[in-house]
Order: sequence, then C-alpha cells, then structure tokens
Amino acid sequence: MKDEFTRRGIRMIALSKDTVEQAAHHKIRDRLSFTLLADPTLKVIRQLGLEHHKAIEFSKGGFTVFGMPLALVPQFETMAIPTTLLVDEAGTVVWVDQADDYRLRSSETRVLAAADEAFGTAVAQTPG
Repeated sequence: MKDEFTRRGIRMIALSKDTVEQAAHHKIRDRLSFTLLADPTLKVIRQLGLEHHKAIEFSKGGFTVFGMPLALVPQFETMAIPTTLLVDEAGTVVWVDQADDYRLRSSETRVLAAADEAFGTAVAQTPG
C-alpha cells in the first residue's frame, strides 16, 4: 500500500501502544518502510479517543503451587482501536475507518478509494 500512497504523494504513519523498542523490532521484522510512532502510555491514543478495552489477554495468575502458575487467567488489555485516518495538509481529518475487532485493519482497496475521493487521483509529480 505504501507504494500506492507514495505515488499519490501521501505519507503513511502508524501509531501504536508499543514501546520504542517494540516498534523498532516490528519495523525490522515486518520490513516496514513507513514511520512508526510509539505511545506505550496511551496518552495520544486516549486524546484521539481510540482507547479499546475489549482485547483479551491471558495472564499467568489465579494461584500457584511451589511458585508455578496453575492457570491462565483471562483479562482485558487496554490498547488502541485499529483506526485509519486520512489527514490533509492543514491537519484536518477527512476520513476515518475504525474496526470493532482489534485484529482487523482497513483494506488497501478501501483506504486507496477513500484517499482518491478525499485528495483526488492525481499522481505525485516526479522529475524527468
């Protein structure tokens, strides 16, 4: 998708609750070439109204015998709601796509169609 955004003159940035170290690891592991912003305290995520409390995480807990956990306890984990925003040069949000399921992301086709509608289909000018 980044190639299509670049062709249209659109810059892609991702924000997550990861630490700087986790974001750097994901960038290398997933071969990402766009900017990843880290928000481990959820400060910006909360300011944007994107906090999500429905993700279930299993933690060691319940009770232990001789220091060994005997059960995994489900608990809710706070994270960002997967959201795609298109923001214009003035900083105005012109399109929002938000998932109910934290495992889902916007489809490339949907985002590119929204970008074309919001910004036009003009291709970024390249010298030559």
